[in-house]
Amino acid sequence: MAAAIVLGLFETVFTLAIPLLTSRLVDGFSMENLTGGTIALLAAAFVAQALMSGLAIYTMSYVGQFIVSGLRRDLWRRVLKLPVSFFDRNTSGETMSRVTNDTNIVQDFITGQVISFLSGIVSIVGSVVILLTIDWKMTLFALLAIPAAMLLLWPVGRRMYAISRDTQQEIAEFQGDLGRVLSDIRLVKASLAEPSERVQGEKRISGLFRFGLREARIQAIVSPLMMTVMLLILVALIGYGGAQVARGALTAGALVAIILYMFQIVVPFTQLATFFTQFQKALGATERIREIMELEPEERELPAAEERAADESTPPKHSIQLPLTFENVAFRYSEDKPILQGLNFTAEAGQTTAFVGPSGAGKTTIFSLIERFYEPSEGRLLYGGEPAAEIPLRQWRGRIAYVSQESPVMSGTIRENLTYGLEGAASDRAVDEAVRQANLTEFVASLPQGLETQAGERGVLLSGGQRQRLAIARAILRDPDILLLDEATAHLDSASEARVQEALDALMRGRTTLVIAHRLSTVRGADKLIVIENGRATGQGTHEELLASHAFYRKLVQRQFEIGDPGEGSAREASGS
Repeated sequence: MAAAIVLGLFETVFTLAIPLLTSRLVDGFSMENLTGGTIALLAAAFVAQALMSGLAIYTMSYVGQFIVSGLRRDLWRRVLKLPVSFFDRNTSGETMSRVTNDTNIVQDFITGQVISFLSGIVSIVGSVVILLTIDWKMTLFALLAIPAAMLLLWPVGRRMYAISRDTQQEIAEFQGDLGRVLSDIRLVKASLAEPSERVQGEKRISGLFRFGLREARIQAIVSPLMMTVMLLILVALIGYGGAQVARGALTAGALVAIILYMFQIVVPFTQLATFFTQFQKALGATERIREIMELEPEERELPAAEERAADESTPPKHSIQLPLTFENVAFRYSEDKPILQGLNFTAEAGQTTAFVGPSGAGKTTIFSLIERFYEPSEGRLLYGGEPAAEIPLRQWRGRIAYVSQESPVMSGTIRENLTYGLEGAASDRAVDEAVRQANLTEFVASLPQGLETQAGERGVLLSGGQRQRLAIARAILRDPDILLLDEATAHLDSASEARVQEALDALMRGRTTLVIAHRLSTVRGADKLIVIENGRATGQGTHEELLASHAFYRKLVQRQFEIGDPGEGSAREASGS
């Protein structure tokens, strides 16, 4: 920054020297006085001015890129550390807009305005000082333009600031719509929703068009008015200066120098108008950036060295299994929307605990609390008697593997998805073994590039069953202490389910496993089943115990048998007994 400013100042100094040299050339103009030294001196000033200008522009561009790169890096790190609740409230498109568009505005301001502003100030001050030595009366007359310009700029600054904020918000919402439509394009087309999405998108585009016109109207008023004020002053000076030359009170060279210096005042002043409006736009953008930077991360900030060490280390695991306890836990997304209330249970170490109950009862929320995506509104989550909240978040999540119904897949190769989050910690042999246990061997062998085959955005090139088995293989590779399964075999055919269930049984052995069950046939053998109703645990026990003592659980078993749930024959026998 300092180098760019110094180069800009040198450029301005050489620019200020040109009118003085021109003045001497005009006053002493004759073929005898037009020496090679005079021409060389003037040419050197032009070359030096151009060279300094080019170096200043490049250096300032470097500064702008460097600053914005650091700003984006800080933003990216902060976004990754924000709690899940932030992403519940904000669309991905809006967050993307703050990281890209808002930082672009800051970059454009730094690279396009800062140097011209600083050099313009020096040019104006330098020109005024030199003009005072030439003719102080004409200089004071010219300075009348400054208060007039300030009166024009002041009222529009706040207006430009508000327009900038509104424009960036509209861009963020448009990007949000764009991301939503593109990520779920199959749903859009299958639902014949193209017309409604077209209307919504065109509404956003029209809004951006209106904001652009509002900004253009301000620019269209400010710049011409500034130029008009300056030109009026310039015309008056030329007329007055011409009269002074006619009277012999001023030389022709001095008048030429005055006119050139006035241009060096007029041009920076018009640039100041642009700087002022762009500065207000940058203020609006940085306010949106600052909103993200001031949000609390999931965990306290670590010193840079400790953070790098934590990022590079493999989260440690305990060799001793510990029980997981919910102690009077309550949770609500908002005050008027309680999800869990007074929840008490213990998932014993090394055993399988299954949750059953109707949709919306809070089973998935329990898993979110275990992963510490959210903190309980009341109560505590304990791991072996120690509050989970006191365990560093990276270490805690390093103990957990989660296989969900959706089985999310990232854009990238099959191998990259298998080792996601374990880069460098998973050997080829471990990957092959996980593929075998998850019944993916034949599928991988059928791919044109094996494990290096692209999965497509969000795993679009994979079937539901393949995504599910990929998630299971990923869990096998993580070798977790705590295993969370959300109906992990839901998308598998009967033949694959049996083989994957064997792999899951091996994976679950000796681990604290929690399962969300929609098909009771898959969890009858669990060590403990917990019935969740309206955010409360209304029953706990084995399948046989609940079948004998819990009316709602018995109704669930009977209902699933009536609709022909596979494997419920034994449930019928148990019910009959």
